[in-house]
Amino acid sequence: MKMKNKILFVFVILLISGKVFTQDFGYFNKQVVFDPTNSGFYIFRIPAIVTTVGGNILIFSEGRKGKGGDWDQSNIVYRLSSDSGESWTPITILADKGNITCASPVPIVDYFDNKTHLVYTVGQNRIFYTSSSDDGVSWDTAINITDALEGFKAKYPWRVVATGPGHGTQLTTGRLLVPVWFSESNAIDSLNFALAHHPSVAGIMYSDDFGKSWLLGDIIGINNDTLIFPSESTCVELSSGEVLFNMRNESKNYRRLVSLSPNGITNWSKPHYSDNFFEPICHASMIRYSISPFQAKNRLIFANPDSRMTPWSLKRGTTNNAAPKRQRSNLTLRLSYDEGSTFPIYKEIDPGFTGYSDLAVSNNGTIHCLYESGVKNNNVFLPSAITLASFNLQWATEGRDALSVDDMPLNSNLTCAAENQNMGTAKKKKYLFRKKQPKSCKYLPA
Repeated sequence: MKMKNKILFVFVILLISGKVFTQDFGYFNKQVVFDPTNSGFYIFRIPAIVTTVGGNILIFSEGRKGKGGDWDQSNIVYRLSSDSGESWTPITILADKGNITCASPVPIVDYFDNKTHLVYTVGQNRIFYTSSSDDGVSWDTAINITDALEGFKAKYPWRVVATGPGHGTQLTTGRLLVPVWFSESNAIDSLNFALAHHPSVAGIMYSDDFGKSWLLGDIIGINNDTLIFPSESTCVELSSGEVLFNMRNESKNYRRLVSLSPNGITNWSKPHYSDNFFEPICHASMIRYSISPFQAKNRLIFANPDSRMTPWSLKRGTTNNAAPKRQRSNLTLRLSYDEGSTFPIYKEIDPGFTGYSDLAVSNNGTIHCLYESGVKNNNVFLPSAITLASFNLQWATEGRDALSVDDMPLNSNLTCAAENQNMGTAKKKKYLFRKKQPKSCKYLPA
């Protein structure tokens, strides 16, 4: 038998036996988790996701009524899974203010206080806060924390404010960070007949007492001739202790803005456009996956619709300086091994119409991406549903990377920081980021 025929024969045998190997690696699962059909809502938009200290997966969204616009009546809704996404609680309304919009949910997992915090906007001009002490099963009565932002009006006369969206961040110091953006709204949005979302600036809100009080940090992205309408943002703590801030904007170069701070609230570096990220003018998500020495490698992950290869755009920008909005499609995951300097690894999650997304990481290494999917009534800005994709590192890297058997559970840096919160600051930093691989959270001299 000739070699060519032998190869064909072996392939046929493997095909019959069901043992043909493909180039797919690892684990990948996709499921619709917010479907407006028979839900009482016109659409679901603006997803947010976290995995709690106790291991629950919490997913949030805006449930919008009317025609699904930003200013339509909407509620904050959520679901919970205690079995890694195998089953979910029914859709539950968490925030309802009648005909007023409840929008932009930002959950934050608190490893120090063993809570899950949530901030969101009401009426596009107020911010409310609530928290859960039982991994999202029940929530405290929400309170209005807008007073934390009122003093900023002397510097910037904002009329619209929004949180996040997507998850917030806890630093290894315990500080809670929530990206926010403001708009003067000196025009009326002709589509919604409401205050416009531009011009805008991006900043940060924070708490140093685990949600008891909130303050406003520096404004990071200021609208000018170079930085066009900075708005929805995401941030992550680097291994150095610095915070990397990543901003949506409407620049004609279609790149996202990034800035660094030593503490997450002040002394931000001058924002610059990063070639790491295509910007279709849409929210994006970024989160830490692993960190040395708790795991063998430092890894950051980022996700947004990377539609640079699709030609579609609107006929006009918001202003003469702003770029036309590009198609929101081809949701793509990007992976960095050098603390955000480069993102050389990328993997397509969903090639279709995809919009806003948010990322979470379970302690066992599973990555969760909650995102807007599909199109409703031929309107490319209205998703037909919100979908959850769950997968591991092997799938994301096509078998080129995996967690080490010696790695501690993911998020151990926060767990250990919380357990050692009474340790002196200098010792804590030396412990958290020393080169030697820790085997437990117990402090040992480096």
